[in-house]
Parts: sequence; C-alpha cells; structure tokens
Amino acid sequence: MSDSPKITVYSLEVCPNCEKLKNFLKSHNVAYDELDMASPENMTELRMNNVFVREAPVLQIGDDEFLTSRDLFSGGQLREDEILAHCKGD
Repeated sequence: MSDSPKITVYSLEVCPNCEKLKNFLKSHNVAYDELDMASPENMTELRMNNVFVREAPVLQIGDDEFLTSRDLFSGGQLREDEILAHCKGD
C-alpha cells in the first residue's frame, strides 16, 4: 500500500488552471478527490483550515497542507517538481 498522502483538488467548473493541475496530476498517476469551490460547505472547510482564497485551484495534501494558486503556479506555469514532491510525501 502507498504511503502517499490523500490529495484533494478544490476547483471551479470554469477554471483553466484547475484543468492544468488536474491533467498534470493524472499524467503522473496521482490519485485525487475533487471538491467544488463554489460550494459553501467546501469554502467553509477551507476557511476552517485558514485558507482564505477566492482563486482556484487549491491543492490539499494530507490533512493540513494547502497549496493555493499562488503556490502552484509561477508565471502561468505549474511548479511541477514542487507539486510532485508534495504529493509523493517527499
């Protein structure tokens, strides 16, 4: 069994960066759950974890690590190596 942490992507229906992130995770065989940021319940969950953003996506790794769009992208490009390191538990 894998020691990789549980991955959750908080996304929006129309969100090019969300699609980039999800496609990247899929291409690297990183399993993830997806939650809709338009849902009040999901936004409340983010806020309860001190994540106060209005921009998607947000990547949750395990129970208490959250990467916002600012953490995930630089100049419109995914920070691929950093994302993989976090997702694989490195």
